[in-house]
Amino acid sequence: MAFHEYQALPTAVELSSTDKTDALTELTQALCKAAGIRSYKTVLYDVFKHEEAASSFIGQGIAIPQAHGPIKKDFIIAIGRSRLGINYDAARGALARIVVLVIARKDVWNSERHIGLLTEIASCFKTDLVRERVLAAPAPVDVVSIITGFDTGADGKQPEGRKAARAKKQVDPILSSAMTLGKNFGAAAIMVFADAVRGNDFVDQFRGAHKLIVVTNNKTRFAQDDRRIKALIQTPSVLSDRVSQMKIGVLLALSRGLVSTQDRVICVSGNAKNGTFDTVVALDIDKEYEFFFTATRAIIPPDVKPEVLERILGLAGEIAVEGREGKPIGTIFVLGDTNSVNANVRQLIINPFRGYSEAERNIMDPGLDETIKEFAAIDGAFIITGDGIVISGGSYLRPQVEIDPLPGGLGARHMAAAAITACTNSLAITVSESTGMVTLFKNGSIMLSVAKPPAHEKGVVKIV
Repeated sequence: MAFHEYQALPTAVELSSTDKTDALTELTQALCKAAGIRSYKTVLYDVFKHEEAASSFIGQGIAIPQAHGPIKKDFIIAIGRSRLGINYDAARGALARIVVLVIARKDVWNSERHIGLLTEIASCFKTDLVRERVLAAPAPVDVVSIITGFDTGADGKQPEGRKAARAKKQVDPILSSAMTLGKNFGAAAIMVFADAVRGNDFVDQFRGAHKLIVVTNNKTRFAQDDRRIKALIQTPSVLSDRVSQMKIGVLLALSRGLVSTQDRVICVSGNAKNGTFDTVVALDIDKEYEFFFTATRAIIPPDVKPEVLERILGLAGEIAVEGREGKPIGTIFVLGDTNSVNANVRQLIINPFRGYSEAERNIMDPGLDETIKEFAAIDGAFIITGDGIVISGGSYLRPQVEIDPLPGGLGARHMAAAAITACTNSLAITVSESTGMVTLFKNGSIMLSVAKPPAHEKGVVKIV
């Protein structure tokens, strides 16, 4: 779905209040007026009720408050912008600057479509380029143009140089080479890492000869029904170097069944700082498998949804880069084969997720991000089902199994993660407190390692 199709207002509401209650009242009134809802107070009461249960602040200056409402559509949305920032009662005094109010009809509340919509909104506004343009654009802010118009500048106007380039319909020599190489190489797909460029014009240059897989940290920039694109893959926003892109892209494509280990794939990547494609790599996945996955040929457990893996990889990367209160933290996520995993777990603390509904414990809900990051500071592991329900936090892993020695520098957290995957059909993802490295384990072995970048490269991680 494209969430901006549900916008009741064509432009962002300029929020003058710096107080959370007043700002939410402003935005709710504006949305209800635009949607023809007579009594905004009923909707506002529901907004506050959900805020009391759990804050809608998801970090990076973004909040996604929600409510039920008497509406005909499944959802209606209003986007508010605050230049001064709103005191949102968030951890460490963080201010909200973009507030996306979602009103859902009761029969779709907490449905898979509802969670998917929230995920899409969060992914879009956590993209640096979108967030920066929304905050920098002069009023009135046409958010839809910013989200969908990746060829435009912050003022919403297309630079003259790009207009001319489009008029000439120049063929990118890198993309032309990729298509030629794909044909000669017998490639099953061409995988393009779209975040290397700011425009979407590159899609026009591909014809139906190859399966086009687009990898991006913001799927909203592409039309979901674009038939030229065979698949869109959401990649963690903290990845940028070319090797990282290829490894994660191939991993997620394999997990989704878009390619197989017997296929050949052409990868096109580039430099996001320069906004150009500059690299074409031809990969025979089977022959070069060790390049991707160090020890195991298994991809993900059969009960694990690929989008859940994508989500946890993104969270782990954010925890590795951000830490908590300026300090590094380490944690473990254990994903899949939950019954077997629970037989090898005991609680270090009272389970903070016990007693909540499955909808409130769904890892796909961006509203859970800050909760996960807070509890990551507690020693122990998160146990998560294959469909994304958080079973427990602060869980002590005690598998009774012998495993091969791990590389030097990996301690008890990594040993426990490897061991739990050796005796169950689960996947474990660790974040190292000392180094910030993110490591994936399967079948008792390291599947993939992601190193935290140097401090001056905040927001970027490198896979080794």
